[in-house]
Amino acid sequence: MSDEFLKITPDRFDSIFRLLDREVWVVTSGADHMRGGLLATWISQASIDPTRPLVLLGIAPNHFTGHLIRESGRFGLHLLRQDQADLALNFAIGSGRDRDKFKQTQVESGPLGTPRLTDALAWMEGRVIHCLDGGDRLYLWGQIEYASQQEGASPLTEQKLISAASADQKVQLRENHAYDCEIQRPMAQKWLRQIENGSSPG
Repeated sequence: MSDEFLKITPDRFDSIFRLLDREVWVVTSGADHMRGGLLATWISQASIDPTRPLVLLGIAPNHFTGHLIRESGRFGLHLLRQDQADLALNFAIGSGRDRDKFKQTQVESGPLGTPRLTDALAWMEGRVIHCLDGGDRLYLWGQIEYASQQEGASPLTEQKLISAASADQKVQLRENHAYDCEIQRPMAQKWLRQIENGSSPG
């Protein structure tokens, strides 16, 4: 096996992770009479102990919802049903700085004040207990305080969402991804330089 075959490339790296079909989550938050939401795949249970309901979120620092989470210290998490691809795409495309993504969505305020999508397959609401700067991602550990779920449905996943998107929506998703990479790349490079210089990025 040659070194050239083993060397990682952006396309090879991306194609390996495309083998996975991760659940998509709508992440919401609100602060100072503002509200926002985005679509994320980097959400994970952070403890195997059910008496410690902890989650770990990876959120882009340039996103409006990430700003609201840092300001308020609170967040909502929503799993959607497979028939809710249109709702997911609404939160995946564009920025909450430019439009109200909740305008045509059934939404109420959760107990902690975050926007709650009332028709989601599952919903959780929690508080941030720790934050770690990862350059192009903020890693947030959260303590879940409230939750609910529907029965008899499976969650929407990334590949099913892409399959349901129209040609125009797929173009918008690619453009959003390229824009985020351009914005976030200098953040990641700065973070790596801090690591290499022996300083803590936070």
